[in-house]
Amino acid sequence: MASGSGITVVVRVRPLNEMENSRGDSADGVRCMGDRVVLAGQRQLTFDAAFGGPDQAQVFERTEMRALLDASLQGFAATVFAYGQTGSGKTYTMSGPEYGTELDASGAITSASEGIIPRAVRHLFAMLDSYTASRSGVSYAISASYLEIYNEQINDLLNTSSTGLPMRWHAAQGFFVEGLVVVDCETVDELMLVFQEGTKNRKVGSHLLNKDSSRSHSIMQVQVTSRELVALDDPAAGLAGAPGNDHTVETHGRLSFVDLAGSERLDQSGSIGRGARETAHINSSLLVLGKVISALSAAGESGRVGHVPYRDSKLTKLLADSLGGSSLAMMIGCVSPSSAALDESHNTLQYLSAAKRIQNRPVVQMSQASSMAASLKSLRDEVQGLRMQNMALHQQLSSISASGLLQGHGAMSGRSTPQQPFGAGSAQAGMQRTQSVPEHRYEEARQQREQVAAEHVAAELAHLRRQNAHMQMANNLLQRSYNEVKRENDALHDKLERLERVFVDKDHDDVL
Repeated sequence: MASGSGITVVVRVRPLNEMENSRGDSADGVRCMGDRVVLAGQRQLTFDAAFGGPDQAQVFERTEMRALLDASLQGFAATVFAYGQTGSGKTYTMSGPEYGTELDASGAITSASEGIIPRAVRHLFAMLDSYTASRSGVSYAISASYLEIYNEQINDLLNTSSTGLPMRWHAAQGFFVEGLVVVDCETVDELMLVFQEGTKNRKVGSHLLNKDSSRSHSIMQVQVTSRELVALDDPAAGLAGAPGNDHTVETHGRLSFVDLAGSERLDQSGSIGRGARETAHINSSLLVLGKVISALSAAGESGRVGHVPYRDSKLTKLLADSLGGSSLAMMIGCVSPSSAALDESHNTLQYLSAAKRIQNRPVVQMSQASSMAASLKSLRDEVQGLRMQNMALHQQLSSISASGLLQGHGAMSGRSTPQQPFGAGSAQAGMQRTQSVPEHRYEEARQQREQVAAEHVAAELAHLRRQNAHMQMANNLLQRSYNEVKRENDALHDKLERLERVFVDKDHDDVL
């Protein structure tokens, strides 16, 4: 996908919750009309999709989740955000009411209230089985990690003793967290266990606005690595089976599920002490996220990218590739229908409208060596196709030549004079003499047509031979470039490893 791809933005309006019903809140603050969201019966905003009610299945089925899962198997990175104020239903949308603890060994969905993540996990493995069956020679590997950003500190949710992890930067990877536990998952059950374990360890608190409030931003990341052995040998050139002509093309698809902590007001939540500090950190990182969205949205309108403050928070560093980068992205905005929460809902929808204008440029995630090998394979396939065209044209030329010789022989045999009956006399001889002129002209015209056809075929053959020669030259140049780039990559990798060992950040947040 070389061209820009906008972020898909959908809105989910949950039903009134128990607290709102007990207060007697009105549900006319926000409502859905098709793909439009109506604020207090007046202002209307249009998004890619809008949902009301508790149905979890429609959020998965009517959004682009299936397309994002398919893209990850093809080597693209894809991110799903849940964004909104505290208590708006973000974690319910992403995980479900029980945080996905239901587990069925058969892989079937056991609860209608399961969220996007467990549904995506099951669907990913179903697609994986289909891909593996239809693409011979391609293997897939799944691995997963799960982290949270709590009070601007990165913790590993799969290893609770691993806290305050450092963040690094790599030219190919961008920002990443060093020291995270990464679990290889061969089955749907194993990946579901990663999801359940990480979600169980996430920081959760209670305040006046939400009795089960997420106190951290969480990111579950699923890596989808595909490997295909590509034969770069050339049987026509005598290279079939030559050692060193096979290369592994490896793509690194990625699925990131981001459940953001909700913004909240201290005067409404009543948080004090540790809860107040948590609220301050949450609001601070969401403020930076809002600035990033605003900067990228302005760039989407003007076409000029100014300063984007990715580095101002750990959250935006980790989301840099998903916002304005090389990843596909979908943002799910969660809002309350309560008229009492109208201001917060309006702010959420404003951010979502700005996010719609952000342009990403998704590309297949692969190493430069794999990219070069894929290009070489494509070039070899094209050369092979030209050779097949050459063979077909040679056969066509041979067929035309053979047909011409056969017709010429038939014309010569047709000019023999048959025996005439006694008494036919000189009249018939005179008729034969008068017919010999048009027959001669016909033969000349036929020979001219055959000559023109042969010249046309010969010209096409010459053109294809020139193309073959150019393609072979390009192929040789690419092969040499591939080897040179691979050597340079290895040298740079060694140098970066040496630098990373020397320059260690004292506070675990230095960017190499």
